[in-house]
Amino acid sequence: MLNTEEKFREIYEKYKNLIMKVAYDFTKDYHTAQDICQKVFEKLYGYQDHVDEERVKSWLLVIAANEARDYCRKGGQYSVLLSGTAEMEYFMERENSIEQHLERRTQREFLDRMLEGLRRKNENWYEVFMLAEYLEVPRKVIAKQRGISLSTVDLHLRKAKNWLTSHYQKDYEEL
Repeated sequence: MLNTEEKFREIYEKYKNLIMKVAYDFTKDYHTAQDICQKVFEKLYGYQDHVDEERVKSWLLVIAANEARDYCRKGGQYSVLLSGTAEMEYFMERENSIEQHLERRTQREFLDRMLEGLRRKNENWYEVFMLAEYLEVPRKVIAKQRGISLSTVDLHLRKAKNWLTSHYQKDYEEL
């Protein structure tokens, strides 16, 4: 339990850069990453009596990934949208064409759909998968943080990958 202001501040200082990295990796925008980081720690503040201190890092990482994915899924509605002319100039200045942007967006939406499906299927598989595959947290660290054996981490990863393959392989090939 994180029931003191001092403990909350300590956790904030310890993990704020990691949460910023996760948010930035998703959004590729520093200011949006700051907004997401703030939302994550606001949620932690609200749930601090319910989050186990030993699992706070995992909790923060999952919430950050979820917030960032939600931001991307909503088309980036945290930030101020550009007006019509400015938006066209922005895309024209970019190295990639609008078609490539739309293709990446389609791929991102597909990835979001896959991860959301995995999260609905099994929260434990999802959390271990996100930590190991996306955030590249070592499996031993995941096991220790979650209080499970290394073989259980491997089992969750294997089941998550098998489930994703069986449910999304055909859609992936059509993409």
